[in-house]
Amino acid sequence: MTLLPQPRLLATLLAGSVLFLLLLLSPVFIIAPLLYYAAIAGVIIAEAARLPSKSGFMASRVLPQPFSLGEVQSVQLLVAHAGAAGLPAEVADHVPADLRPDRRVLSGVFDGEGLLNVEYTVEPPHRGAYRFGAVDLRCWRPGGWLIRQVRIRADEAAAVYPDVLAIKRYELMLRRGMRIMAGLRRARPPGATTAFAGLRDYLPGDEVRRISWKATARRDSPVVMEVEAERGQQAIIAIDCGRLMTAPAGLLSKLDHAVNAALLLAWVAQSQGDKVGMLTFSDSVRRFVVPQRGPAQVSQLNKVLYDVKPEYTEPDFAEAFSHLALRVSRRSLVIVLTDVLDPEASRDLVGHAIRLSHRHLVMVVAMSDPEVLAARDAPIERVSRAYEWAAAEELLSARRASFEQLRQGGVLGLDVEAGQLSPSLVERYLELKERALL
Repeated sequence: MTLLPQPRLLATLLAGSVLFLLLLLSPVFIIAPLLYYAAIAGVIIAEAARLPSKSGFMASRVLPQPFSLGEVQSVQLLVAHAGAAGLPAEVADHVPADLRPDRRVLSGVFDGEGLLNVEYTVEPPHRGAYRFGAVDLRCWRPGGWLIRQVRIRADEAAAVYPDVLAIKRYELMLRRGMRIMAGLRRARPPGATTAFAGLRDYLPGDEVRRISWKATARRDSPVVMEVEAERGQQAIIAIDCGRLMTAPAGLLSKLDHAVNAALLLAWVAQSQGDKVGMLTFSDSVRRFVVPQRGPAQVSQLNKVLYDVKPEYTEPDFAEAFSHLALRVSRRSLVIVLTDVLDPEASRDLVGHAIRLSHRHLVMVVAMSDPEVLAARDAPIERVSRAYEWAAAEELLSARRASFEQLRQGGVLGLDVEAGQLSPSLVERYLELKERALL
């Protein structure tokens, strides 16, 4: 049905039923309701002619290219019809439910040129291909009798990739001269390989020996020399796609947090002039990308990360790390994105990571569950909370013991909350470069 009655029309039709009571007085009064409804029919026909025809509607969307995993992004919906200028309308877009739209029905008014522009937001929790469907629209004349309802074909494919918006934000911060994480500074220890990178104003805490006295004399204010870490090194990002990475950590799973962090780290590494490669594995090696440098390599890794899927299997660290040892001969920074439990459950990870660290610099990265942290940090107000606190503390203590085993074996560790994984991982990577540990 393309025409619907407005409440005003329904009330008018109901009021006309009173005229049929006149038939109780005489059959001749049948003419009254007939004339009444004939007049209403004429009004409906005239109203239908004044509404825009259903065949003239066109709809299109302005979608993010591409959608970024876990990010709130806007979708702009445009509907056009030359005969709908000035009419109020409601629009329902057939957006995939998995994209988590904030609204289903959007209200607006066609402008003087017959264009309706509305907007809503989505927050994709999963990577993959999606398809938008048709657009349902209702429009009407203010004070009118009918509503025009039409379904407009607007099928469109879309894809959710790892968080590319994080790269754009990071790039913008670099252009503005901002640090990755406010309040953090990195100092160069003795022996680090660095090169001159420019001059900047002195900040409290800067090393006095970095002051450029000639530039200070010219500007009449303290100026320090900026240095940059050695370029041309190599990093391998190994992503565990096994059972423990399927666990949720906020909106995203642990694997999706790892995927977002891996993409941002890959971009940062290539921007530093380093080669970057990737390994994905579960009970066997799934994909291996040979380390290369440049933006094209980041695009290649983004395509690999788009297809990464979690698997309900136990990860085989022996095969994964043996594969790395055979394929990568040059000393590299190997970043393992996985989960760490107690020392017994993490025995294979710890043993093989320590063995791999004899040739490479290995860093094991794990994500703390925000719900576990909340259970530990919440106030203890009842007996059941005491049990929750004890369970959370026991789990976190076991994780700390596993990381201590890794540290004693010469393996670096990073345990952060899932939502802070990307910036923390990038910060740690740059710190390792400036410390010249490779």
